[in-house]
Amino acid sequence: MDIQRQFPGVRWIGGGAISFVYEVHPSIVVKAPKRGEYERVQFRKELEIYEIFSQHPPSPFLVQSLFYSNNGIFLEIENHHIRDPQTMIVTKVELLEPLLLRKEWMNDLAQAVAFLESLNLAHGDLRPENILLDCDRLKLCDFDCTDKFGADFETCMAPYGRILNSDEADHGRRGTSGFLGPRTEKFALGSLFYLINYGFEVYGDRCLTEDPHEHGPMVVDLLQNMVFPKLNGDPLIDDIIDKCWHNKFVTIAELATEIKGILTEGTRVQEKVAKSISITRCAMDIGHFIRGLWCNLGDWRIFLRQSTNKVTNTTPANDTKLNGDRCDGANQDYSAEVYLLSRKLCQDLEKDGLLLLLSSGEPEQLGFTFQWERHLS
Repeated sequence: MDIQRQFPGVRWIGGGAISFVYEVHPSIVVKAPKRGEYERVQFRKELEIYEIFSQHPPSPFLVQSLFYSNNGIFLEIENHHIRDPQTMIVTKVELLEPLLLRKEWMNDLAQAVAFLESLNLAHGDLRPENILLDCDRLKLCDFDCTDKFGADFETCMAPYGRILNSDEADHGRRGTSGFLGPRTEKFALGSLFYLINYGFEVYGDRCLTEDPHEHGPMVVDLLQNMVFPKLNGDPLIDDIIDKCWHNKFVTIAELATEIKGILTEGTRVQEKVAKSISITRCAMDIGHFIRGLWCNLGDWRIFLRQSTNKVTNTTPANDTKLNGDRCDGANQDYSAEVYLLSRKLCQDLEKDGLLLLLSSGEPEQLGFTFQWERHLS
């Protein structure tokens, strides 16, 4: 049967290393695993993480799963981004975000990672591509590299991970990335905080070598030797970044507590400093940053013409509920009513065989063509 006849509203909008991504509703996306054995193993690993999450109260700092099975994961999403139609990334902002908002973003990330720490879990792949911008708040997503503390740190990408040197035998063997734990998570957070507050990645504002292809390996070497760029921004934030890089916080919870403290500490003075800093950084290209914040949709994002057959028959009242305003800042997760409506939709789609069909082949084989524009009718 033609899948697009049975489910006319589903659209293919992205894909990553282990899954393809389809929109099934303006606020719901589904990740379907690729067919390879490695991809299936990694997908099952992410399912296990969501199973752990389901046994605890939901964290507002993580992207929530509405429903999942062996063949797919339905996820909540929001759309608040402008993208280049060719590259699908936001390529430029003219000013850094206000200092208070940057602090809130830091707090969002720290609280998300602290929640994982409370479950003895490390995200294992903290970088911009795995962060979602939901209204003005950040949420952590993509948990296929998430593992327990003490597991090998396999996804070590500079500048969000670093290779160990000979003085760090307690953390693992020299030349490896060591073991997952608060140390690796804090280091990644330090580099993310640097990106948020400086507008570019670590060493992203300079040419370290004559050959551009050698810039990345040079960054790896510098970080291995604990050589970091000079910090000359907001003193409180710079102190946190430095502590993250040098493993000065005992736990991520301790880091999160300190960040939460600066949200209310000396705001007026800090805003004056931020204003003067922002003026000097006008027209700064931070495409890499926004690329990740718009939601890792190299890996998953959603855009569809209409819903599935069932969604097409949804009454306007229900559509309003499913698209309700979630941007009040104080309560970003779904209300109980909206959550139940959304979950019911996902369960119905799974019952009708959507996930089994989506996971049975490549999108092109199933008759999909890649689309990213949101249908506005």
